[in-house]
Amino acid sequence: MAKRKREEATVSFHYLIREKRAEGVAPEIVPFTDEQFKAFCAKLIAQPDIDLNDDATCKYLKTTINAPVEKCEQVDDRTVFGRFRSLYSGHAYDNTDVGEIPDSSVSLRPFFFLVYLSESGRIYVGSQYLGQFGGYGGLSRTLREMLPDGVVSHSFRHDATSYSGARPKEVRVNFSRKPAEITDTPKFGQRGAMSFKQNSSKDEEFNTTVSTKILAKLGQSDAILRKAIADMLSGNELLDIRDDDIEDCTVVATVNGKNRTINVIEAGHFATRFPLEIEDYIKGHPDRAKSKAAMLKLLETQIIEKSEGV
Repeated sequence: MAKRKREEATVSFHYLIREKRAEGVAPEIVPFTDEQFKAFCAKLIAQPDIDLNDDATCKYLKTTINAPVEKCEQVDDRTVFGRFRSLYSGHAYDNTDVGEIPDSSVSLRPFFFLVYLSESGRIYVGSQYLGQFGGYGGLSRTLREMLPDGVVSHSFRHDATSYSGARPKEVRVNFSRKPAEITDTPKFGQRGAMSFKQNSSKDEEFNTTVSTKILAKLGQSDAILRKAIADMLSGNELLDIRDDDIEDCTVVATVNGKNRTINVIEAGHFATRFPLEIEDYIKGHPDRAKSKAAMLKLLETQIIEKSEGV
């Protein structure tokens, strides 16, 4: 039997702050106090485990857009670590073991999270992902409901994490040739996808071209990124694509000996997902204790030291 591919565990980081707003003036940042955080932690720890045999719980899960939390533990006075469930529903699909999963059901995937109160009064949040699955949006809504009004969320973007030392292997681009006039009808062939790869592991021209023309521009505006991609395509392919035809672009690269997929167009819109260097997995999910240690270390070294200046 072929070896099952293990999804990569990663974590994104964010912080919650309170904003006091008044008409005509910039929002005032109101730090969270120790007492507010203590009450917040108590609410997290008091959350019961999800009971799928309880009708009320199942009804709630089918109507909420939040991500329920459970199994929370107090690490120290400033940190709580726990688990949240990301919910997926809305369409039927087949399962090899149980048959059809109906569209009326809700599937729950478990992910770990942590919250940390900094000296500056920010609440930092780490949200685990597994491959393409996760759900900080739902977790954020759940956490904010347990806090005072006026809480907003910010995400950390650290592009150097994605491409430092990267050796590009493949570039994938989706495009859509938009009609010249708004009343024109899209024609067959106006949408498409393409990819181009290195000729070999020693293809230095490919590595240099992608690194200098695309990866070096990560973190800049989508307009600049689209122009860079369109220019590179026009130079390497007999294809005329306008900047605004580019819908999305990803670069598959080797970073520190491991394959990484780097989102290019969305680089300014999504939080960086830091790899969790974990070898122990249980039923396809990373080990809890190892995840906690890895997430706390990344929070300290990649986020707090740089954001708080400590």
